[in-house]
Amino acid sequence: MPGLFATIEGIDGSGKTTVVAMISDALEASGASVVRTTEPTKTWRGDAVKWAIERDVDPVSETFLFLADREAHGRRIRAWLAEGKLVLSDRYADSTYAYQGARLAGKKEDPVAWLQEVSRPFVVIPHVTYFLSIPPKAALARIRDRAKKVRFEELSFLAAVDANYRQLARDPRFLTVDATKPAEVVAAEIARDLTRRLPR
Repeated sequence: MPGLFATIEGIDGSGKTTVVAMISDALEASGASVVRTTEPTKTWRGDAVKWAIERDVDPVSETFLFLADREAHGRRIRAWLAEGKLVLSDRYADSTYAYQGARLAGKKEDPVAWLQEVSRPFVVIPHVTYFLSIPPKAALARIRDRAKKVRFEELSFLAAVDANYRQLARDPRFLTVDATKPAEVVAAEIARDLTRRLPR
C-alpha cells in the first residue's frame, strides 16, 4: 500500500519543528507508521548545506548543495512511501523556493520559477504541504532569545520569504494553517487532516 508524503513549511519562528514532533507523537500513538525527517538532512550532505549557510556562500552554490541533499533524500522518501509509511518532513523543496528565491531576487528574472525548474528532477512531490502562516514580526519575536542566529532571521528578509511562501501556497497542494495559535492547536489541526488522508 502506498504511503503519504506530507511537508510542513513556514518562516523561521513559525513553529515547524515543534509542530512536527507533536504531530508525529500523536499519529504514532494512534497506530500510524510515521517517518519523521527534515531538510537539510542529518547526513554529510545536509551538513554541507549548513556549512554553506553559516559561511554565507553565494545563493546559486547554496541552491545546488540543497539539490544534492534533496536528491539523496528523495531516494529515501520513495523507499519509505513504498513501505506504506507516512513521511512527515520539517521543510522540503518549498523552503528552497521561498528562501533561496528571496536571496536570488534581482539576480534571476523569476527566481522562484528558476528554482522550481532546476529542482524538478530531484523533487518528490508531496501529497500535501501545510504552510504555517504567521506575520514575520511575530515569528521574530518568538525566536529573539535564540542563542545562535542565522542570516535568515532578519525582518526584511523574512518578509520576502513570507511573500514567496504565500505565492506558493496558492497551489492546491497547500493548506494554510494559522500558526499564531498555540503549537498544540496547530498540531492537532494538522493531525486531524492527516488522519483523514491516511490510506485505510
